[in-house]
Amino acid sequence: MTVIFGIAAVLAFVGALGVVLSQRTIYSALSLVANMIALAVLFLLLDAQFLAAVQIIVYAGAVMVLFVFIIALLAPGAEERLRPLELRVLVGGVAAIAFTVMVGRLALNGITVNASGQFHGGLGPFSPQAVNAHGQVQTLGEQLFTTFLLPFEVTSLLLLVAAVGAVYLSRHRRTAR
Repeated sequence: MTVIFGIAAVLAFVGALGVVLSQRTIYSALSLVANMIALAVLFLLLDAQFLAAVQIIVYAGAVMVLFVFIIALLAPGAEERLRPLELRVLVGGVAAIAFTVMVGRLALNGITVNASGQFHGGLGPFSPQAVNAHGQVQTLGEQLFTTFLLPFEVTSLLLLVAAVGAVYLSRHRRTAR
């Protein structure tokens, strides 16, 4: 189990690096697919089968098809190339290091698991016992369509606006030529 976790974690990290460091947008999108598949494996290791299936079907499938479609509309060879020492690269690097330090600190001080598989740390209201009492899908659905309904709908609206904007930008550039 630990070996599978290690392999999936390394693949998720490498996929995330590929998204950020890739010079071509299509390779960045493919790296994001690899990252999402590795995250689905991590969800399976956490006994979250529903989330793993959603990760592959919705994100690695449908959303990535939308991303690749938008990349194809926007002429992938026309993106701006960054010079290595630009200010935004420096700011992005500092932000990435700060984020990594924060996540590492949370990992060290947050939830831990002892040798017998017992959780320790701040689990909040969703302990494994509470989730298993109601069922994973039921708990997720209840939270998604009550507490998190507004962010869920805003996300779907954001994806729609992004797709319409990509089509508009593609048509505007083609007519201007």
